[in-house]
Amino acid sequence: MSFHQCGGNVGDSVSFPIPAWCLDKARSSGLLYKSKSGVISEDCLSLSADHENIFPAKSGTRTALQCYQDFMAAFLKAMGSHVGSTICELQVGMGPCGELRYPSYLMSHGWNWPGVGLIMAYDSGMLKMLKEEAGMDAPPEGFPEDQNAMPDAVPMFQAKAADPASTGFRCGKGKEFLEWYSKVLIRHGQEVLAEATAAVKKVGVSCPAESFVFSVKVSGLHWHVTHPSRATEACAGYNCCTSESADAYMEIAKMLGASAKTAKRPVLFNFTCMEMTNNSNGGVPHALSAPEDLIAQVRKACIFHCVPLAGENALEFDLATSDWAFEQMSKQIRSFSPGLDMMHGLTLLRLSDNFVRPACLQQLGAFTSKN
Repeated sequence: MSFHQCGGNVGDSVSFPIPAWCLDKARSSGLLYKSKSGVISEDCLSLSADHENIFPAKSGTRTALQCYQDFMAAFLKAMGSHVGSTICELQVGMGPCGELRYPSYLMSHGWNWPGVGLIMAYDSGMLKMLKEEAGMDAPPEGFPEDQNAMPDAVPMFQAKAADPASTGFRCGKGKEFLEWYSKVLIRHGQEVLAEATAAVKKVGVSCPAESFVFSVKVSGLHWHVTHPSRATEACAGYNCCTSESADAYMEIAKMLGASAKTAKRPVLFNFTCMEMTNNSNGGVPHALSAPEDLIAQVRKACIFHCVPLAGENALEFDLATSDWAFEQMSKQIRSFSPGLDMMHGLTLLRLSDNFVRPACLQQLGAFTSKN
C-alpha cells in the first residue's frame, strides 16, 4: 500500500506524486517534512498529519490515518476472494519509499552517498509535536546542515574517544531530541498498522492468519554503521546511539510484535541490503559501511520478539551474471534452519525487461530451487 510518491529516489525512472487533493492540504498546513534550511520533502505526509482532521472525505474531512485506512479497505474490498490466496501479504506504507523512516536523504535535492542526511523535523506539525511532547521549540543546534556531510564534520555527531558520554548525541538536548524523534516514528508505525487491522475488520477478511500477513519495510542504512553516532540512521529516525543499549531495530521489532497480537496475524519485518557483504563498499572506506553487521542486528531483534524477518536487495544487479548476489542472499535466507533465524521471504527489486532472458530465468530457477 503506497502512501508515498514514486520518483526522485534510487532506481526511480517515473514519477507519481501524492494526489493533489492530499498534497495541497498538507503543503498549506505545514504537514510535509522540512529541514532546518527549508528543504521540503513531498515524498510523503509528515507523521504530524496523522491526527490532523483536514483532508477531504465524502462527507466532511478526515485525518491522514483515516485516509490510509480508507485506501486499504477499498483495496481489500476490490480484491475480494483474491485476499488470502493470490494476495498473501499486505505491505503497509509507512513513509518515503514505503519505509518506516524520515526522508532524511533527498536525491532530488542533491544528496549523494554516503552523506549522513538531514534531520527532517522543522515543519509546523513536527515542531508543534516537539513542543508539546518534549518541551523544545526546535531541534537543538549542531545537527547536519549539509546532507552530504560525514559524521565527524557534524558537531552533534562527532565522536569523542576520551569521554564518549559527553558526545552531543549521548547527553543533553541532543540525546533527548533523538530519542523523541525515534519514538514518534515508531509510534506512527504502530498507528498505521492499527489502521490496516481496522481495514481488514471493516471489509470482513476472514482468511487464516498464515495465508494473509502484514509487512513493514525498514530501510537498510548501512553506511556509518561503524561510527559511534550511527549518524545516517539517527537522521532517518533509527536511534542506535544515545546510549550503549539504544537499539532502534529492537524497538521496531517490539512494536511489530505487539501489532501482530492486536491484528491476530503476523507482521513481517522487511529489511533490505540482503545481497551486500561488509566488503561490498570496501573501496569507500570513509563510508564505514557494514550491511552484514546491520542485518545481524535486525535478525537478533526479530528473533527476540518472535517477528518473522523478510528481505530484499538494495541495488539492481544482473541476474545472469551475479552469482555473488545469489550466494549472499542464500546465506541470509538460512533455508537450512528450523528456527526463527530463517527468513520468511525475499523480494527481488529493480527488475528490468532483461529479467525474462533465458540466462536470467535459469539463474533464478536455480536460486529458488536451492532455497
